[in-house]
Amino acid sequence: MSGNLAIAATSAVMKYVIQNPFSGNGISAVVPDLRVTALPPHRVSDDTPTLNIFFYRAMVNTGWAQNALPSRNDRGERVSNPYLALDLYYLITAHGTRDFHGEILLGYAMQAFHESPTLPRDTIRTALTSASLVTTDTPANVLAAFAAAELADQIEGIKIAPYYPAPDEVSNLWSPMHTGYVPTAYYKVTVVLIESKRPARSAPPVRDYNVYALPFKNPHIEDVVAAADDRLPLLAGIRVALRGSALRGDETHVIVGGVELSGAALDVSDERIELDLPTGLQAGIVGAQVAHMLNIGTPPAIHQGIESNVVAFILQPQITKTGPNYNITILPAGGPNPRRLQITIDPSVEPAARATVLLNELNAPANRPAFSFSFDAPPRPPTDPPAAQVTFPIPGVPAGTYLVRVRINGAESPLDYVDPTGYVTPSVTLP
Repeated sequence: MSGNLAIAATSAVMKYVIQNPFSGNGISAVVPDLRVTALPPHRVSDDTPTLNIFFYRAMVNTGWAQNALPSRNDRGERVSNPYLALDLYYLITAHGTRDFHGEILLGYAMQAFHESPTLPRDTIRTALTSASLVTTDTPANVLAAFAAAELADQIEGIKIAPYYPAPDEVSNLWSPMHTGYVPTAYYKVTVVLIESKRPARSAPPVRDYNVYALPFKNPHIEDVVAAADDRLPLLAGIRVALRGSALRGDETHVIVGGVELSGAALDVSDERIELDLPTGLQAGIVGAQVAHMLNIGTPPAIHQGIESNVVAFILQPQITKTGPNYNITILPAGGPNPRRLQITIDPSVEPAARATVLLNELNAPANRPAFSFSFDAPPRPPTDPPAAQVTFPIPGVPAGTYLVRVRINGAESPLDYVDPTGYVTPSVTLP
């Protein structure tokens, strides 16, 4: 397989084809001092009749571009060495010193490539070991390196065909060369296959295969509610129900907030799955998804199957209780600290969470609106562990009794409602 010197080796073989034409196509009698070079056109000397081969562009070959992909597995390890497949574009320029030299030289070169539309493997091997290509600029050791590129051994043959660029491409090509235009023919050489020599992992051959015919059931979740009563708030640790259609599979898993549950942790039917919310979820928006796993293979193993839509629900924080009393402590002002409320919250609050306490006055006098306040918790270092107790400064809050709510990542803790009184707790009385 060709190595990374294959482009240079191709140019050398094209030079050899012009220098060693087929029988009857000699030009030495007409232009005896002909020289063949492989230089940029503006560097070709005007002192000697010259045919010049100029490689000016490489493009990915579209036919081979998608071969042997992907080249890496899911762990990023190389599993194959796909070819870098290239089409090469050349200018064949004729630099004459006398009348008609340009036409003579270009006709000679075009006839040589017309009679050699492909580069046989033997021709490639002969060219890259030919003394006729050894010059001061291309010493024998460089030519030997071209031969070691193994251009002759690539699996695809190399073809030479005329190329007809658009006029604007010709203009864009010649304008930067700062040289006068000379008789030119354009050729496309395809395809040169360059392969990496880096080692790749290779899996053992497949000895057997399994074919399964499975019904297509697309699970769909409509909503997530409290299992006991769909009007209740969703709080940490409660039992919830996923409602929808086609929820039961041969192997049903539920992913809640990144935690995967299966087996006995689920009570599954086609239209409802009940489960206890896993510990460790954070208050705020939580996603839920059902996955039907496939138990296939030899030996059978669980594989990723069909997944449902992801439904978001709000996991509300709650202020915890000890007996009948909510865990809300008033910390008096002292030193630089104003009066504060220390509140125990479930689930525990991450240091990066947005935590706010909301206070609404109860039993306000009829001659004014009820007071309402909100205060953010001070920021904590990101390395701190989740905290069950959060302290909120409450400067300037007048004495009175206030309903207390906490808002964590946009989710608010519930209030207790008594009909017909209204919301009554959690509350705190500030002296």
